[in-house]
Amino acid sequence: MGRYSFRDTVEDCKSISVFWLNKYDYFCGWKWGGMKWTNYAGEETGSIGFQVSVEGDEGYIRFQYTKTNRFSEEKEELDYKDRLASTPCNYGRKRWWFICGLIVNGVYCGRRVGKLYLAPNGKYFGCRHCYNLTYESCRESHRFDSMFKRMGLDLGVSPQMVKKALQMRGL
Repeated sequence: MGRYSFRDTVEDCKSISVFWLNKYDYFCGWKWGGMKWTNYAGEETGSIGFQVSVEGDEGYIRFQYTKTNRFSEEKEELDYKDRLASTPCNYGRKRWWFICGLIVNGVYCGRRVGKLYLAPNGKYFGCRHCYNLTYESCRESHRFDSMFKRMGLDLGVSPQMVKKALQMRGL
């Protein structure tokens, strides 16, 4: 087990991206839509409805979904809004951002982010900082650090040299 193994990863979460919304022209005034998430086998694991409304440099996204408690199987209907903000781009265009609306330990986040996540035990969409998420690649990159350290001590070299030598050999 690596030292980050207790943290959820962004890959464990459902997510929504402003880049995906932009690709499908959701930032054009007012538009309803939705999306589904699937697992690797193509089975649906969740869905969400949303409404995007933008005027000027600000707007909101309204989320509508049902959250099922993993332990009690109790269902809860959720319907709430998160703010959107824009920054100017070249040639008069705008880049849109989510404003994270989570409150963690009594402190409002308000970060401007490109993706919002719904953590496995979460109720609302929020940024990866609020959910203390890591990436699977970060978790994996530290997986064998203790082994490299022991091998380095035995060989009289640094753990980084052991790791590099093994990578060069394709191991």
